[in-house]
Amino acid sequence: MLWRHRLLPALVLGLLAVGCARTTPVDTANEERAINAVRDREISALSSGVADSLVAVLAADAVVMPPNEPTLTGADAIRTWYENTIREFSAEGRYTNAQVTVAGDWAIERYDGVMRLTPRAGGPPMEQQMKGIHVYRRQPDGTWRIAQDIWNANAPPPVTPGK
Repeated sequence: MLWRHRLLPALVLGLLAVGCARTTPVDTANEERAINAVRDREISALSSGVADSLVAVLAADAVVMPPNEPTLTGADAIRTWYENTIREFSAEGRYTNAQVTVAGDWAIERYDGVMRLTPRAGGPPMEQQMKGIHVYRRQPDGTWRIAQDIWNANAPPPVTPGK
């Protein structure tokens, strides 16, 4: 079973590269800069508390898989989830590491970061080290958007006394 965990990412990237082959050379550094800008806008939007700013960096049919919650598909479901989250918490986040692999009109990013959620009703903030994967898709206008996002914490969430 262990071999699957090591070979699967290489297999997925290989299939993407074959299926997304371009006939013109790609300036990988330029593509990575564009993707980094999307990531920066995503974390700024998350911290801003403005749902439409977050949805703007996502593909219209994006799939988001937050930890310990159901999968969200499409801009409307993601917007609703985010609006519900920011009603309860103010959020601050930052990425501490990211590695991007571009394969034609798709890119995969593995990232690490820190998320801090402060309850709006009062109480101490919760901070978690996180890790995740973004899958980007080039849009018809040439820009990049996040098509899939999944993340989780490096440690279990803090336990609330009495629960």
